[in-house]
Amino acid sequence: MSIGSRRLAELIREMVSADERVRESGSDRVADWTRSYSAREGHVIAEVLAVMASFEESRVCLEAQLHALSELDTEDKIGNADLTPLQDIDGAVIGTEHREYLDHLEPHL
Repeated sequence: MSIGSRRLAELIREMVSADERVRESGSDRVADWTRSYSAREGHVIAEVLAVMASFEESRVCLEAQLHALSELDTEDKIGNADLTPLQDIDGAVIGTEHREYLDHLEPHL
């Protein structure tokens, strides 16, 4: 399957928005559509999410980003995407609600 370049671009715009509500919504949409992505799309989305999560200040957005990454992983859409930016997440924003996701994604780090 594939969502196509236009939808991928729209989704990326949401994931990198300055508005945290839009970022959260975009991350939630990623989680909802995981079965629709091609391998390339999943790879691109995973890398964008990892970079955004690496400096996310909103705990709610961070949870949505990590949840989306976890869903991508469950559907085998991450592939060889570079998720190492997740190692840069500020420990001050990592709560117990985030730890489970990070533990799940550990093999990709």
